[in-house]
Amino acid sequence: MSSDSSKKDELYTTSCGHCTFTLPVRYQDLVLIGQGTYGIVVRATNTTTGKYVAIKKILRPFETDIHAKRTYRELKLLMYLNHPDAQVVQLYNVFTPEQNVNEFRTIYLVLNFVDHDLNKLLLQRVPLTETLIQLIICSLLRGLKFIHSAGILHRDLKPTNIGIDRNSNVTILDFGLARVATIGSPTAYISTRWWRAPEIYVNDQNYDEKIDIWSVGCIMAELILLKPLFPGETTYNQLNKIFDIIGTPDSKTLQETCTPEVSAYMSRLELKPKKNFNELFGYQIDPSTGKTISGVSAQGVDLLDQLLSFDPRQRPTAEQALDHPFLECCHDPNDEPTIEPLIDEYQNAEYTEEEWKSIIWQMVEGFIPPSWANNDAKDDS
Repeated sequence: MSSDSSKKDELYTTSCGHCTFTLPVRYQDLVLIGQGTYGIVVRATNTTTGKYVAIKKILRPFETDIHAKRTYRELKLLMYLNHPDAQVVQLYNVFTPEQNVNEFRTIYLVLNFVDHDLNKLLLQRVPLTETLIQLIICSLLRGLKFIHSAGILHRDLKPTNIGIDRNSNVTILDFGLARVATIGSPTAYISTRWWRAPEIYVNDQNYDEKIDIWSVGCIMAELILLKPLFPGETTYNQLNKIFDIIGTPDSKTLQETCTPEVSAYMSRLELKPKKNFNELFGYQIDPSTGKTISGVSAQGVDLLDQLLSFDPRQRPTAEQALDHPFLECCHDPNDEPTIEPLIDEYQNAEYTEEEWKSIIWQMVEGFIPPSWANNDAKDDS
């Protein structure tokens, strides 16, 4: 178990969402939040503090060496990015009910609880004000500025991975697919298709932090339209959906950004013109009242146009996007934390699951909960 007071806690076993949890007794009243391939997340009440927390049980963390390395990466990044005010999910605790490394097979992450996510907000199908869109996008870019300063790519930004509370505070969630940026070839499989940057399709061995910027553009468009911008069904259908909106790139851009095979294929496709972004994303006026019912200003349209550049070299960094006039109302460069790049000694290591297990056990044993973990009281309102 971790080195904090949970060492002394009595454990109990309960079930939630068809999954068994063995937890310190201070975590009670479990409610299922969601379950994926690699983990199940529940809300619990920390009876010591009276506040809600989210508890993620990593499923089959050491089933293979690939699972074990994935578990290591997620824990490593969460520990490194732990910050009280960076729009990034906070790691309050990490523990296991097992007593030694030979028995080690279960790992739980205790995280700050966020009431809702952007997907739930979008499902309400209520047009969002421009002010709220500005706040959400500025907060999201603020979090990415922090993450990218560490040399980390999130790689799976989408509405379900963006938490938002009752006060519209944004939290970037789920670092299960995140990676430290490397000079060599990155891994090809990342993100959910609808929010996936085009370079993943046209040159999946050559991408950088700009893939996250594209995802922000997709999310911003979705906040305006209240539906996904590029709901592709296959790889080629996804690219067609993208070109339907942003137009087909010119031959020079294709040659410079795509592999030769992809460039040759795409050069044979029908050329598609770029849609009018002002008509698509600009202010929509109610003709009966003359009032704005949705959309953003010309400045907002311009920012979105930059975020959705096909050529990643033309997309702004998170820091550059924050300087855009559209976000002037909520951007404060003096209140945007950054961090030194993460140097991960095991970044390219290849170990057996047992060796990864030993490394992770030491990380769990050495974890010290952050000082701010118990600062906030539970809000039942």
